[in-house]
Amino acid sequence: MSNSKPPPGSLDFELTDLGDARRILDQPPDGVIEAQQMAPDYWTLRRRPPVPTDRALTGEAMHWVVHLPAEVRPIVLCERFPRVANAIAQTWAKRGDCESLLASLLTDRRGRRHGFPAEVQVEIERLARYRVTIA
Repeated sequence: MSNSKPPPGSLDFELTDLGDARRILDQPPDGVIEAQQMAPDYWTLRRRPPVPTDRALTGEAMHWVVHLPAEVRPIVLCERFPRVANAIAQTWAKRGDCESLLASLLTDRRGRRHGFPAEVQVEIERLARYRVTIA
């Protein structure tokens, strides 16, 4: 190939994967998703229905907490947010899933959340650090 200039009137283009182009074109314009998420019932309608284990630790979660080292046990989390503790216990054995869950609990993707109380956040951070150290 030569380094000469393209002929006048020619089109400059870049090779693109058709699948990538389709995914980009299928996305809504900037701001549309954010506007939808600001609607009053947006998150309420997407939340799963409540279940009894939202208010109490499951047997699996109790077993998980008891087998954690004492310095890592999330006592305040279990007392105040059993639903979250149950979710962590359920994913604990799946390293990637658990690490993703813990990271998502520590970051606000919605932009309007207040986050966990400081003592609970510290416990989640401690769990996240501990989780990466075990197989």
